[in-house]
Amino acid sequence: MVTDNSSTHRLQHGNPKASMPAFALLSDAFAVLAPVFLVAALGYGWTRRKLPYDSAFITTFAINVSSPCLVFSALTRLHLSADVMGEMALAATACMALTALASVPVLLASGLSLRVYVPAMAFPNAGNLGLPVCLFAFGENGLSLAVLFYAVMAVGQFTLGPALAAGRFDLGQMVRTPTIYAVALAVAIQLAGLPLPVWIGNTTTLLGNCAVPLMLFSLGVALSKLRLSGAVRALSMSAFRLAVGFAMGLLVAWAMGLTGTTRGVVLVQSSMPVAVFNYLWALRYGNSPEDVAGMVLGSTAMAFVGLPALLMIVMQ
Repeated sequence: MVTDNSSTHRLQHGNPKASMPAFALLSDAFAVLAPVFLVAALGYGWTRRKLPYDSAFITTFAINVSSPCLVFSALTRLHLSADVMGEMALAATACMALTALASVPVLLASGLSLRVYVPAMAFPNAGNLGLPVCLFAFGENGLSLAVLFYAVMAVGQFTLGPALAAGRFDLGQMVRTPTIYAVALAVAIQLAGLPLPVWIGNTTTLLGNCAVPLMLFSLGVALSKLRLSGAVRALSMSAFRLAVGFAMGLLVAWAMGLTGTTRGVVLVQSSMPVAVFNYLWALRYGNSPEDVAGMVLGSTAMAFVGLPALLMIVMQ
């Protein structure tokens, strides 16, 4: 997947903070968001028109094939150094951990269940929303960094996510998560400096290229099926998740001295809305799925409204 827009060129060549007219920034932000909106809207409209959609197949394919291939191909193709991989893994872990910790006092003061809301606060939609936004905003280099963030988040979401929702740790769920093995294999290849056979690289890239459109389409489908229950609580917690995610992203970027594209990716990924998988885990384990669904729907709607401003901040 290749992009050749002006915002990508500015971020990869020259000073990413160079002065730009407000109209140019808004135009670049629109160029980034338009594909995200349109593909998600296609999924939303597809389901609303009751057209055929095999959610079980697409979800299974995305989780077990296209997403691991995207992670593997992105991590092996750009030959990131061990320092860069470690830096992004640390940043992603810090963003999620600090966001979860910062939410605990607010949730306790509000009388809300930590088991229900902490996973929703900790795990942002760094996959089917964060990846395409970073791709179109920062190009292939940004996508690779965003995939690193997503990979760390996915490992946590497929291990701690079900454990928090179920109230117990599920080792079987963890060992059945292909993304964990894709990350481990890609990191091992990078650190060992092994050449990747062309046919493997081409195959995983082809399959990985399916991931972003499938994720966006599936996001639209999932949102079409959610209903906002307990609107005031859902919207207030949604706004809090977006605000604290952005604040923790800023804190981590400042503390680690991140700049340029790396800083932009961390801010974008940390500021994403509640991941749809939080709803799926809550539904599977009977962990107040209607409350989590309200946060997914509310935070996604707010994120779509606020994304232009966020992109203007990270792209100027």
